[in-house]
Amino acid sequence: MDKPRGRKSEIRRLQLTGGSTYIVSLPKRWVKEHGLVAKDQIRVEWRPSGNLRIIPETSMISRRREVELTFHEIPPGLIIDHLIAAYLSGASIIRIRSKSGFDSKDRKLLRRFISLGRGIEIVNETEKMIEIESLVNAGSLPIYSSLNRMYLLVRTALKDVFEAVSTGDISYIEDIEERENEVDALRLLIERQIGQVLESAYLEDSAGLSRWEASALGNIVRTFERMGDHVYTLGQLVVNRNDQTNVDVNALPFSLIPSWLMALKQLNSNIKKPNLSEVHEAKLQLTHDMATLSEFEDAMWKQSDTVNAIYMNRSSESIRRLCAYASDMAEIVLNIHVHKNSNIVVFE
Repeated sequence: MDKPRGRKSEIRRLQLTGGSTYIVSLPKRWVKEHGLVAKDQIRVEWRPSGNLRIIPETSMISRRREVELTFHEIPPGLIIDHLIAAYLSGASIIRIRSKSGFDSKDRKLLRRFISLGRGIEIVNETEKMIEIESLVNAGSLPIYSSLNRMYLLVRTALKDVFEAVSTGDISYIEDIEERENEVDALRLLIERQIGQVLESAYLEDSAGLSRWEASALGNIVRTFERMGDHVYTLGQLVVNRNDQTNVDVNALPFSLIPSWLMALKQLNSNIKKPNLSEVHEAKLQLTHDMATLSEFEDAMWKQSDTVNAIYMNRSSESIRRLCAYASDMAEIVLNIHVHKNSNIVVFE
């Protein structure tokens, strides 16, 4: 389908008809693009900002986003970035072309991309063209449920890291890379969903989110993903530690992991309907813990055991960053609460 051409906005004059009704004409091109005819119904919504939104209620025209990529035009090290960008754009079809055909490295890259996404698979293939289709309906996976899944993955992974540190048994975290990959895949899925909500009035309504709130949730998604990165880093530190003697989890920095777990639980439970006292409590605790860990890291410079000091310092840094990202999350939750409870005041 051809892309719409010309301006995206026009100035139209209000007209008074019948002495009491105001009308405004619709652009002919917009009417034709949506397959509307006279007497078809359109929905007029009054937005919180005071703007009106016009939705073609009876349109029978379907649209989908398609992205075409040509492998030889993209630097080899950036192909996966372009594939992810196409996925995040909300494309239903990603069509990949190659003048010389696809070798084993190309196919391995495509398999990696498919493993990163959710609900995407190869549906058509020729010698020099491959089509990947997204089979997941954007409205079929509630964003809040996907967010909660990210939370559970990050939280349980850190609990298992804590157990591995406490017992010296690294079997607790043998699959930590798989869990990290799942967190990354969920991040991509939710960001794709949020992008579609921002573009579609229908999806905005079905998701029960305002566009402002969807954008704020996108920040929480990226915060969870960064937390997952630091949990993975902690897990790798535990796995690669040369000295396998048990670490005292009741001493810094690991003694603050339970505090972080509690704060994150409070924040996650207050994303949708915030209890401000719990959000405040979590934020203040996280701020206190970050200061404690900073002092601990400064003290590491005075240690004579350099290897242990480096291990403890890197572990402390990751736990401190977990606290920092959770603190950012508390601020986002507060932002959502204030926006939901703000009032639009009309004045002349």
